[in-house]
Amino acid sequence: MSQFTDLLLSCWIAEAGRSAAMASRGQQESAIQSAARARILASACHKEGVRIVPNYATRHADFLREVAGTDEEMGALGMIVLQRLGAFVDAHTDRFLTEEDHQKLVELGQAELDEVNMALMSGRLFPPPPAAWPATEESKAPGELLARFGILGDPHVGQTETNESLLTALDHMAKDGASFVVANGDLTKDGKVEHFHTARKIFDQSEVPVLVTLGNHDMWGGEDRSLGMERFTAAFGIKPYTEHTENGVRVIVIDSADPRRNPFPPFDMTTGQFKDVPPLTVPGGTFSEETIEWLRTFEPAGPTFIVLHHPPYPFLGVPPLVFGLDQAGTAHLAELAVRVQAKAIFVGHSHRCHLNYLEDVPVFELATACDWPFGYNMVEVTDEGWSLNLRPIDYEPDLDPMSHREYLFRRYATGPDEARSFLALNDEEAP
Repeated sequence: MSQFTDLLLSCWIAEAGRSAAMASRGQQESAIQSAARARILASACHKEGVRIVPNYATRHADFLREVAGTDEEMGALGMIVLQRLGAFVDAHTDRFLTEEDHQKLVELGQAELDEVNMALMSGRLFPPPPAAWPATEESKAPGELLARFGILGDPHVGQTETNESLLTALDHMAKDGASFVVANGDLTKDGKVEHFHTARKIFDQSEVPVLVTLGNHDMWGGEDRSLGMERFTAAFGIKPYTEHTENGVRVIVIDSADPRRNPFPPFDMTTGQFKDVPPLTVPGGTFSEETIEWLRTFEPAGPTFIVLHHPPYPFLGVPPLVFGLDQAGTAHLAELAVRVQAKAIFVGHSHRCHLNYLEDVPVFELATACDWPFGYNMVEVTDEGWSLNLRPIDYEPDLDPMSHREYLFRRYATGPDEARSFLALNDEEAP
């Protein structure tokens, strides 16, 4: 599908998912109105020849329930989360709908917006619980160690306080015995020249080698065209894709950054409005023809792990679909994973701990050292299996204990235990 038809389907998934999540919270009237909004978008999908996939909406609704919680658990805060996603739908669908249908869509959401504004004005938000590291028992594969490496999620050099957390994470990984580290894209906050060179300087200070690739934040840089690739090359002097083999364990690092400009400015899910900044690159990912040709050269060769920036299609977090790797890229990724008999795929981008599967290969969305839960990921491979563990860095972030925004992000980012501590043995069957 094209960028725009994916966006239309994304909005239908969001709206259908919202309706189901609202019903679970007891917001029956809002659920009914949201279902009517979803029907408007389903009709638009039909007119555009876009096939709706009910299972996508079901899985997205499950995600929304996890973040928005029950009414008893989250109160008005959960209601606000769901309404802001509805605002995303309002803001992105005028190009797909007639003026009359878009007006009807907005009117159907007005009562929900009014209720949210009343909740905000009346202070119907409970104090957030204190932040606590999501402790999980570490996994460890038996057998003789073959390789140990770290994965640094979304460094975002140039972001406030990011550099300190990155240096700390790199130091921890070296002390934990990593022989190399992979930084899985979004090396910079917004692709500026100085941020690329600062990233290079930070990685050069690491006691172990750091493999790097690109993410969407690296690609634009505030100019009138995408400059990420040339700035990356100027700073690092390499291609943004590579392979690394150590003691028979292979890591394939893939560039999934898309250089196309986003037709929309960034959308702030906290305020429910577009940010007052110029559009950057599209948030989703793709594979270039050069990358695809390179991927075709790989054959099975020992325990193999794949690292890239974007989660594969269908990404069903927020916003659904358009935030992940496109369908074409995902097809190439799946074919590669099967061909090389990959043990796992590690991605970033979403800043959350999440586990999914692609062709029975586990796909891990990994946390970042510059945001909750402020950790780094260690992979250990033995002759009998492998393990992944998220570990905390010795870093005291400046958290606001009364920030509802930070509390929501903690709920979003923490994820299930198996996404932070995972063990696979060589003789185990795939799920």
